[in-house]
Amino acid sequence: MQDVTDRQGQDFGFWRELEARFRRHPGLRPARRAFRRVKRFVPNAWRLATQHSRALPSVLIIGAQKAGTTQLHLCLTRHPRCFGGAKKELHYFTKHRDRPLGWYRSHFPFGRTVGRVDGLCLESTPSYLPSPQALQRMGEVLPEAKLIVLLRDPVTRAFSHYQHYKSRGLEKRDFATVVRQAIEEQAYAPQFGEIKQANAAPLLNYVHRGYYALQLEILFDYCSRQRVLVLDSANLFDNTNDVCQRTFDFLDVEPYDVSPKKIHNRGYYRDLIDPTVAQMLREHYQPHDELLVELLGRRFRWMEVANVGKSRDRAA
Repeated sequence: MQDVTDRQGQDFGFWRELEARFRRHPGLRPARRAFRRVKRFVPNAWRLATQHSRALPSVLIIGAQKAGTTQLHLCLTRHPRCFGGAKKELHYFTKHRDRPLGWYRSHFPFGRTVGRVDGLCLESTPSYLPSPQALQRMGEVLPEAKLIVLLRDPVTRAFSHYQHYKSRGLEKRDFATVVRQAIEEQAYAPQFGEIKQANAAPLLNYVHRGYYALQLEILFDYCSRQRVLVLDSANLFDNTNDVCQRTFDFLDVEPYDVSPKKIHNRGYYRDLIDPTVAQMLREHYQPHDELLVELLGRRFRWMEVANVGKSRDRAA
């Protein structure tokens, strides 16, 4: 009996290996590429053909990157009156800003489906917040949309962002070098109006993305504060359901239990941030944090961190 079982296992392993070799065969690459194009084209063509009947988003999660936007998006779209698009991040106001509005609309559910339950359409693209041009365009296209902003400790956010790129082979520098170079650039001073110049460059650097006050100042130029909910991602990670209930209240929909079973899109990295580099960043961000308090009239949990020189922040 044992021999039969072993032989079956060997047969299964043989066919699995044969299938793997078949999939890797270079002669099949053109066919695989063509299949992927067709696979994308069929649903895209249907959505484009019906885009006039589809709804535009009425809620957007616009950042910050690595601050829990995926977690919040997946939890909110579990509500029976909250509908997500064909995918979470569409980058319409950044990477695809030259595409027609119909392309953007085609990614969302039919208007009658949403209207049947008096629902909301939701999109989440973290690259919108650090881009002044994206915020302006978004204000023009969706003047009534409600916006949600998640802010994470800028030190751990920067390190997590760095580790995300490093783990994918997109970053070869060490984190200390990255931080020093960004600080030496002195591209944006901690003062209001710093990025209000025409054609101001997006704040896409690992470090610059943590200049939250400058980004929110631009956002408030194109959107009233009553339509913006600013959340501390530390609260989201600690008690996702409570933060979601607060968000549902902001969106004027009834409470709905969304207690998650896991933290989505969490990165697990073996590296720990060097306490010296963390302290350097903490001191660099301090005037930007003070500017954020002045703008919003509230403090965030990371601002209460004590004795950061001895902390060992792990990216998540």
